[in-house]
Amino acid sequence: MKVFVKKLMILAMALSLVCPVFAASKTKTMYVRLESAQLKAKPASSSKKVGTAEYASAVNVLKTEESWSYVQLADDTSVEGWLPNSALTSKKIKDKNNAASADADEIALAGKGFNSTIEAVYAEQFEVNFEVVDYIETLGAATEDAVIFAQEGQLNDGGAE
Repeated sequence: MKVFVKKLMILAMALSLVCPVFAASKTKTMYVRLESAQLKAKPASSSKKVGTAEYASAVNVLKTEESWSYVQLADDTSVEGWLPNSALTSKKIKDKNNAASADADEIALAGKGFNSTIEAVYAEQFEVNFEVVDYIETLGAATEDAVIFAQEGQLNDGGAE
């Protein structure tokens, strides 16, 4: 009986050492499918930039909240931040020439949560001219300027930390 108890104790100790390894391996590896993606301090596009992930970079997804993932760069684990899920793919990207890609219009629509069919139906039903929206998107603004605009206009928290 003593031998059985000793073996059971040894097994329990071994499992306690192995279990943290299994817990750590629950992170999922994803790849950046944009030319350059800004890692954010919070899961919001107006949040402060804390890093950058380049096209085809591997990232470890540590957690996911709604349409955002908290990631860590695989090649520099000191860099962590939030990326929109639309910027990530589970398929490893070998190189830029072999990548399945979307054109700028498809990426812009995806950012709005639309595809071309949904945009056409929405534009027709509500008489919306998306050409103006598309033009405004080409103008761009620095994140800091957009945050100041949102704060001064009391539009939301303005990405405040």
